[in-house]
Amino acid sequence: MGMRYENIKTIVLVILVVLSLFLTWNLWSYQSPSDLNTETQNLQEAEVGGKSELEDYIRPTKVLYHQSGSHYLSHEEKRIDSWLQEMRTWKLGDITDVSSAIEPSGFLNYVHDNNSVEIVYPDLIPVETFQQMFSFTTDKLPRVDFDRVVIKIKKTPNLSVNMYLVNYSQQKVYAVKISNVVKNDVQKLADAGTSAERCLVYKKNENRYIFIPAQTPDMHKLYAYEAPLDIRKFQNALFTNPSYARTESLAYRELYTEGTKVINVNTRTNVMEYVNLVNSNTESNDDANLLNRSFSFVNDHAGWTEPDYRFDSWNRVTKEITYRYYHDNHPVYSNQGMTEIYQRWGNAEVLNYRRPLYRFVQVSLPEMKVQLQSPQEVIEMIEKHQDFDPSLLNDISIGYQLEEGIGDNQQQDTDKTEYDSNSVTLVPSWFYYYNNKWYRVTLPDEGGVNGGLE
Repeated sequence: MGMRYENIKTIVLVILVVLSLFLTWNLWSYQSPSDLNTETQNLQEAEVGGKSELEDYIRPTKVLYHQSGSHYLSHEEKRIDSWLQEMRTWKLGDITDVSSAIEPSGFLNYVHDNNSVEIVYPDLIPVETFQQMFSFTTDKLPRVDFDRVVIKIKKTPNLSVNMYLVNYSQQKVYAVKISNVVKNDVQKLADAGTSAERCLVYKKNENRYIFIPAQTPDMHKLYAYEAPLDIRKFQNALFTNPSYARTESLAYRELYTEGTKVINVNTRTNVMEYVNLVNSNTESNDDANLLNRSFSFVNDHAGWTEPDYRFDSWNRVTKEITYRYYHDNHPVYSNQGMTEIYQRWGNAEVLNYRRPLYRFVQVSLPEMKVQLQSPQEVIEMIEKHQDFDPSLLNDISIGYQLEEGIGDNQQQDTDKTEYDSNSVTLVPSWFYYYNNKWYRVTLPDEGGVNGGLE
């Protein structure tokens, strides 16, 4: 009887110990709903906009069609998207440098040949970035930077399609092995190019042809206001301990400091600049993945606050990258960086990050048509510039200039309390790229040409 009692007592003690351990574990691991909500809130506070895809921001800006001795140009996103969608169905393989097979004197004719299409990017992109957006059958790719995809179509004896990556300034041509191509679909897309804008060709630069719309397109002023973004969300994303950040107000400036990291907000232009003062070493091997990293940096804190920013330019040596605001696939320029997202990188992290602290929201006002100069007038004005050198002229195109306010006539028709302080106008203008800078072409009574633009 005593032994049975001892056995029962032992079993009860074991059960109590197990129960005690279970309750203790639950207490240690318990996390209240409020704690979970706080963690979720902190993650959400570090996000400014929404997540985006690489191909939405690193995009071509125009398509050139060469048919029967004529040239056609389009900035329409619908046409560009049609080509990108078609190319995404292809399988891309080995890349071969065929530049040596092309005589230097024949490079321009080779690239702009009849029955070919050029898909043009605003600056060089590395093949590593291209690989992230299209389907490659191999990972062994040569180191290639290019700014044009050239598609050549031969109709006889059998329909054939060939693809090339072109570095235009260095006159380098790379053949890409392609498969899974529906040739008739490619031919239809190419034939549709004859409905685009017919081009003039400027040939005074021996190293490149510049394609300009033969007729001035109808353009209108656009009106918008700047919807502000919350600076605290950028603090949460860029600072390690944002709650410890020190705030200082100066004339037209708000400074937020956390250790060696500083956010400087220009309260007049509402442009933010983040500076990391610790890592100042940029003297390292250039980085083929820098564009991918620059996109991911903004995407990681959901900083793509609107879909109209596009990759615009970069410098592989200084590790500077610029994304620009576009409207209707035309670039928008500002003298004060108000339409740019700019980054400068060190070895592993961002040293400078400058961007607007607002989104553009278009205002519903009657459109005002703008009479732009004819292409011939624009060329004449550019060539009259003192010390003009045609070898330094790389491009002529139409874009928008951002101007503060919405004009006296339109201002009378708006709610001033809503638009007065943060309103802007996008003014259609001609621009030209000369000696590595963009310049605005203005009317003769306005000075003819403007200084370099940001």
